[in-house]
Amino acid sequence: MTEIFADGTGSIIVSNGVVRIELMQLRRKNEKAELSSQSAGTLLMPVGSLKNLTLQLAKALEQLQERQSEKARHDNETKKGDELDDALSNL
Repeated sequence: MTEIFADGTGSIIVSNGVVRIELMQLRRKNEKAELSSQSAGTLLMPVGSLKNLTLQLAKALEQLQERQSEKARHDNETKKGDELDDALSNL
């Protein structure tokens, strides 16, 4: 199985019952710091599978957002605990 890393997507075309999603990668131009976006390949799938892909991507995004919220809550609680420790040590 071939794995392709994609930084994003390019064109999305639907034709004859097939969805074609162009996968893009960022690459350096001529060994300089400047980046350019280049095609890395194309994902082809039946139109009927697009809904399932969309639902799976939405679920993954929700899970990432939940993790970020949990981390922010944890970081906030840790900060409050550190502030309390500082206040108590100044007594």
